Amino acid sequence: MNAHALLSAQGWRGTGHSLHKTDDSIGLAKPLLLSRKDNTQGLGQKQHFTSDQWWMNAFDEQLKGLDTSKKGMVIQTVTSGKLNSLDKNAGKYSVYSSFVRGGFLEGTLDKLKIRDASTSPDSTESSDEDSADQKTIKTKVTETRKETKEERRARKEAKQKRKEERARRRTARQERRSLKKAKKSSAESSEVDEEKARRRARKEEKRKQRKKEAET
Repeated sequence: MNAHALLSAQGWRGTGHSLHKTDDSIGLAKPLLLSRKDNTQGLGQKQHFTSDQWWMNAFDEQLKGLDTSKKGMVIQTVTSGKLNSLDKNAGKYSVYSSFVRGGFLEGTLDKLKIRDASTSPDSTESSDEDSADQKTIKTKVTETRKETKEERRARKEAKQKRKEERARRRTARQERRSLKKAKKSSAESSEVDEEKARRRARKEEKRKQRKKEAET
């Protein structure tokens, strides 16, 4: 397909002119340039970052700059290479320059030692001795302090009073519930009676109206 011949047949004036018939300031005189695709990747795929092996080139540059002419000495002659720029955080691929240096992670060995020391047999023996001492103190206190007959009688009377008070509250609660139920049932029955009376009155009025209509 000859695009130049096709456009010329439609009225185009040729190369260096826009598609307008007379004025080149209207429209584009130069064609839009598209990027040439010269690889085997699919549409929309970009060249991968690892294809530019800059680190290999940087290491090769540093190795080539090593001077080994003197015996027992190696001198680096390259001081402005890519690796040097990375050290100064001024290289193009200084990826790690934005990271913030943090603190060191603490180990757990010290905590394990403290835990082992707390659960050692010496500590368990001391805890057992303390519990035994507390038990002996409690038994001594109970032995020295015995309950008298008067105290036992007063305790039983107080218990009996508490039972009677609970029974009175229970009976009062039941009475209140029964009163509420009775009021509710009476109110419902009165409402039902009123509704029946209203219905009877409506029926009587309808009958009277029918009689009047029949007489007329």
